[in-house]
Amino acid sequence: MDDTDGDRDSPSPSAPAGPEQEHRLTAEELAFLLRDPMLQAREAERAARSNRSRTERRAADPAYAERLRAGDRERQRRRRLRDSIGRPEPPEQPAAGLPDLTQAQAAERLTAHLHRSASAQAAQLRARPDRILLYAETFVAYRILAADGVRPTRGALAALLKSRFGRSVTPSQVQKLRDHVEGFAAAGGPWAEPPPSGAASRSVAARKGNGGKADTGGHAPRPSRY
Repeated sequence: MDDTDGDRDSPSPSAPAGPEQEHRLTAEELAFLLRDPMLQAREAERAARSNRSRTERRAADPAYAERLRAGDRERQRRRRLRDSIGRPEPPEQPAAGLPDLTQAQAAERLTAHLHRSASAQAAQLRARPDRILLYAETFVAYRILAADGVRPTRGALAALLKSRFGRSVTPSQVQKLRDHVEGFAAAGGPWAEPPPSGAASRSVAARKGNGGKADTGGHAPRPSRY
């Protein structure tokens, strides 16, 4: 008998893998699935003890807690850096337009605005002259940094508040200060830029109705929060 038939039936070394070979587990996957359940339970218990110990030490040791936070921030920074590779730079946000005011003038305008407002937030802020002063200082710092028309970063704003006014603020605090300055600079706010010459009279004329009375039903938006 011719042996060529047997050779024809034997699989070729270059033949594609069948379904069984495609779904065959790797050695690592097999080792994971075949692990002793007791070993898995012991590993989970060790991880739980380690977490409890770290939590207790964090509460008792401020320096240790700060090291952990610093490590978390650094890991987040590296992760953001990795994620940003290959992505286009985000467009720079425009700065809020602020009028040409001194620190004292900015504080005066803000105080007058708060006295005209009947909101609970305004009442709270009226009783905090130190807070009004901080907002006026932030107004000055924001305006200096926004000279090129670009919205100041939180880091730059915090650094200028520190160097010029001796204010130390956290990232969350400087974020709120920047938001509040921009809110007060919105239309109807104490730091809104005045309209161009003649625009106000044209706006009033455009809003007049049939009886020649100005439309007073609409109100300019107030800053989002104090």
